[in-house]
Amino acid sequence: MTYAFTHRGVRHAGEENTLVAFQRAVDLGVLHLESDVHASADGTVYLFHDETLDRVTDASGKFNERTDDQLAQITAGGEPLCTLDQLLDAFPQAQVVNLDVKDEHVIGPLAELIERRGAHQQIALASFSSARSHAVRHLLSAPIRRSPGQREIILIWLCAHLLGWVPKKLVKDFWAVQVPFKQGWLPVATGRFTRAVQRAGAQVHVWVVNDEPTMKLLKDRKVDAIMSDDAQLLMKVLGS
Repeated sequence: MTYAFTHRGVRHAGEENTLVAFQRAVDLGVLHLESDVHASADGTVYLFHDETLDRVTDASGKFNERTDDQLAQITAGGEPLCTLDQLLDAFPQAQVVNLDVKDEHVIGPLAELIERRGAHQQIALASFSSARSHAVRHLLSAPIRRSPGQREIILIWLCAHLLGWVPKKLVKDFWAVQVPFKQGWLPVATGRFTRAVQRAGAQVHVWVVNDEPTMKLLKDRKVDAIMSDDAQLLMKVLGS
C-alpha cells in the first residue's frame, strides 16, 4: 500500500513549512509530514528549506544569522515561521515527520530536540549528504530512521538497473530510499529500481509528484510513499 507525504505542507499563498500549511494536510488525513530544518542563531530548530529568507518570506539574508526574536517578526505567505517543537506539539498524531537536515548548523540542535522530546520513533532523517544525517544519529541515544544521500542513491540505482538487484549492505542502515521520479531526462523511480530496493529490505519514497498520471503510475509500481505539494489530489489517487 502506498501512503502519502505532504511536502512542506499545503500552501495557498506561499505559506511553505508553516503550521497552517501542515494543518491543511492533516485535515485531509495525511499523517506523514515532510519538511526541512535549519537552526536560528539561538540554536532553535525551524522548519525552513532555503539557506536564505529571500524566496518565501518578507525578509532577506541568511536564516541562521537571525535570532528567534528577529524570526518572530518574519512571515511566510503572511504566516509565522514554525519551529519543529511547534509542529510536534500541534500534530502528535503524525506517524512520521521526515526532516531534511539542510546544513551543519542544525545537527546539534536537532539531536538535542530529538533527545529532549524522545522523538526517535516519530522523526526520520534525510539529507543530500548522508554525513549530516549520520552526524545527528551519532549524537542520539537510540536508533532513528534515515534515508541515504545522493552518493549512496547513485550506487543503489546503478545496482538496481545494471544488476537487477541491490546488495542488502547498501540499504541496511536506511529505512527508505527517497528519490525523484526523474533526474533531468533520466528515469529514477522505475519499476526495476523499486522492486530491487524493496527486495533488499528498504522502502521506496518518490518526490515531488504533483500530477495525477505520475501518481497513478507510481501507485501501480507499488512504491511505498509519494511526496506531493498537492495533498488533496494525492489522497484522492491513493484512495481510488
